[in-house]
Order: sequence, then C-alpha cells, then structure tokens
Amino acid sequence: MQDVGLDRQDISILNLLQENSQIPRLELAERVGLSSSQCFRRLKRLEDAGVIERYAAVLNKEKAGLDISVAMMVQYRKSEVNAREKTIELIQQTPVIYECYSVTGEYDFMLRVYCKTMKEFNILVNDTFQVSFISGLHSYLLMSCIKDKQSLTL
Repeated sequence: MQDVGLDRQDISILNLLQENSQIPRLELAERVGLSSSQCFRRLKRLEDAGVIERYAAVLNKEKAGLDISVAMMVQYRKSEVNAREKTIELIQQTPVIYECYSVTGEYDFMLRVYCKTMKEFNILVNDTFQVSFISGLHSYLLMSCIKDKQSLTL
C-alpha cells in the first residue's frame, strides 16, 4: 500500500479520532486548528486512502459476558492436502475466534479466543479442532490484561 504522507494536522485528526470516534466534527476541526470544510476534506481523504478503515465502539469483554480469554497456537498437518486452506476456513467460520495471525516458529497460527463459559471453550478444543488437518494445538488461558492499547502511536 502506498504511503499517504501524513502531516501534523492529519496525525492530530487521527489521534483525536482514536480517543473518541464520535467527537463532533466541528469540535474536531477546532481542536486541530482547521476550518470545518478543511477538516472534512482531510477526513474524507484519510477514509478514501484506507488510513481510517472504520469507526467502532470498544467493548468491555467481561461486561459483555466474555469471561474466558485464551491465546491459542495452531499447527496444521503439512502432509495433508490443502491443510492450510482448511485450517483457515475453519478459523474463519468459528465465531469465538476473534483474531488470527500467521506466525513463524513451531506453530502456524496464533488465535485470540473469547468464550462465555469454559464449556464453550472445551467444545472448541475437543470438538471443533479435532479434525485430521490440525496436528498441534496449544492454549494459554489469559489471566488478566496488563495492556490493551487500542490506538496506534503515530
């Protein structure tokens, strides 16, 4: 992807939106020292360029009832035809998996999983992932969150 060339005012806009995506546009313009039309044009350019992918609310997982947080490492069976594609498809179709990263090392994927109950997590481990194309699975129960930074440092 091409570098958009962010200047100081673009970075100010992005930082303020990361703090509060519902900031009134007039207040946003005032806080970055632009007219509302200039600020709107910059905002539109940042959206069109894909710098701003979407606007979203950040939910408290525990208050939303997702009490079980797990990091999982998954290894697919290299000897099985289309094992990687089958694993990716399974991951994409499993609602309790919220993030998936392709990683280096012994395992192929790292997953972030949120479940309402331990029973729900057991179903994931003992049923969903008990397929021929997965050869390894390791889980880490996440006990407490030390840092959960949602915004990017620009």
